[in-house]
Amino acid sequence: KILKKYSNDIIVVDGHSQDKTEAVTSKMGARFYLDNGKGKGDAMKIGVLHAKRDIVIFFDADGSHDPKGIPEMAKLLLSKKADFVMGSRRTGGSFDVEMSFTGIIRSAGCDFLVMLINKRYGTKLTDVLYSFRGIRKPVFTKLRLKEDGFGIEQEMVMSCLKNGYKIKEIPSREYARGWGVSKLRTIEGFRFLTKVLLEYV
Repeated sequence: KILKKYSNDIIVVDGHSQDKTEAVTSKMGARFYLDNGKGKGDAMKIGVLHAKRDIVIFFDADGSHDPKGIPEMAKLLLSKKADFVMGSRRTGGSFDVEMSFTGIIRSAGCDFLVMLINKRYGTKLTDVLYSFRGIRKPVFTKLRLKEDGFGIEQEMVMSCLKNGYKIKEIPSREYARGWGVSKLRTIEGFRFLTKVLLEYV
């Protein structure tokens, strides 16, 4: 309901859940698609493939994202002041998430990756793994992203930097997950780190 305030073309890509997601989605007037069971990156690619607009904004359905940033994100993309816009938890404040032990570890790992990426590409980014983000559809298509899992979020950043696309950040607060269980595992953090370190070789 909240997202309908910002767009009349809402797409829900479901990972074969056993609840009534499809029925609820249809009732709300959104379009429903199933992913291929490969992971988040696969779901994002499917969403972009079916998108009818020139810009795509990714928004998690677990209650952790703040929709207030959507207008600013869309404005930057539509005006072409940015090709890719990311929400930043560092400038937006996400203390309710970070104060847990898991949140602190995750936050430290993200900061380390940000430092490595900034050093490699000469940028001043503050957050590279937050999933609230938007991109111009033609840019996403040209990137030809390979990751089918959580790694796609980091891949998007590095691919845009390597190809000279304009990246902007906007402050965005992350809230504690309202429902559902995260599928992100510790091993993914090591994969993220490996991908960045390979850029130094």
